[in-house]
Amino acid sequence: MRNLIYLFAACVLLATACKKSRNNTPKPKLERRSLQDKEVRYLHPQFINIDGDTLHDVYFVVGLINDTEGVHAKFAALAVKHAKLLSQPDSVLKLTKGEVIPVIPDHPREWNGYDTYLCEILLPAGNPADTTWRGAWTAANRKYIGVQFMIGNEPYLGWISASVDTARDCMILHEAAWRKASAGNIHAGDLE
Repeated sequence: MRNLIYLFAACVLLATACKKSRNNTPKPKLERRSLQDKEVRYLHPQFINIDGDTLHDVYFVVGLINDTEGVHAKFAALAVKHAKLLSQPDSVLKLTKGEVIPVIPDHPREWNGYDTYLCEILLPAGNPADTTWRGAWTAANRKYIGVQFMIGNEPYLGWISASVDTARDCMILHEAAWRKASAGNIHAGDLE
């Protein structure tokens, strides 16, 4: 009986040691690249190839829309075929440094290639000189866009750092980082 107890205790210790060694596996570091502070403005769109392969991942553009309210210069980020952006029902999420970019987001956040609105400049029909900025990304200073994309059959998770300069009517793209989604959630702005 005593030998059976010793055998059981040894098995428990061995199982615990194996579990600890699996939990101590380091997560892979994020790959990173500069986007060289590229400017996005009307008639000056930018394609972003996050990982430096031959495929573009995200397209940043400013489109003009006229309606009874006035002229809207809408800033948008469009996920290209194999990419998705972390969104909420009405726009791309503006993340702050350290915010979690999850593999599977909590509702109402979702990985989406369709809700692409960032912000806009409105020139009202009644008084075009009375320019107004609207949207979550207005005057953003080094905020983050969560992005998910594919390399071959492997999903990747990452972020793009951007600012909106309301004085110069442009968006500035700073840098991007990414790693395999199988490594789990990442944090906006983290480099490890």
